[in-house]
Amino acid sequence: MIAFGGDFDRLEDDFKNMVKSVEECLDDALKAIILYLNEGESEEVRRLNKKVNASESRADDYRRNIIRSILKGSLMPNTRADILNLVEAIDDIADNMEDALEEIIFLNLDFCCINEDKFLETMDLIEKQYAEMTEGVDLLFTDMNQSLVYARKLEEIESEIDDIEESLIREIGQIPDITTAEKIIHRQLIKNVSDIANIIENVGDHIEIIVSVRKA
Repeated sequence: MIAFGGDFDRLEDDFKNMVKSVEECLDDALKAIILYLNEGESEEVRRLNKKVNASESRADDYRRNIIRSILKGSLMPNTRADILNLVEAIDDIADNMEDALEEIIFLNLDFCCINEDKFLETMDLIEKQYAEMTEGVDLLFTDMNQSLVYARKLEEIESEIDDIEESLIREIGQIPDITTAEKIIHRQLIKNVSDIANIIENVGDHIEIIVSVRKA
């Protein structure tokens, strides 16, 4: 178990709330992207975008609370830097998901040729990966050895998503009747979404670092 001190209960609550807010940001952003592919910038897409902005902002608020708690002594000194890095890695998920959605809407991009079944599979895997990440983070505070099991699952799912990403991009590249610019736009959307899996997997790396340092 990680060595704690100070008002840990408050820190743990903020941590759980941040993880939940990032999850809401992720879910709504993925829904908005799928709707955008089918409807363009509809009223529902704009509503979801506002929800994404709000949940990302809440996650930032909880992140700042966690940082303040840590600086006030809610963790032992030899644990603080590792937990701060973990917090920033989780917050990066929301930041990048919000950016990916806003780029699409701001540029009013037009997507015509993405294999939607494969793209939906990517999104389903990202949501599954985040759920596994949540379990791993929760266990980090109660059973560090089990948290490693979930950290490794993140790597496995990220590898699956990489394979789908490669297939989707290859399909786009082989379409003869769209311009190079259109191919680049499609490729960027695919990468922006699939890169979320890399960011989630990075959280697993931080879990492994924390466990290895605590067990040393």
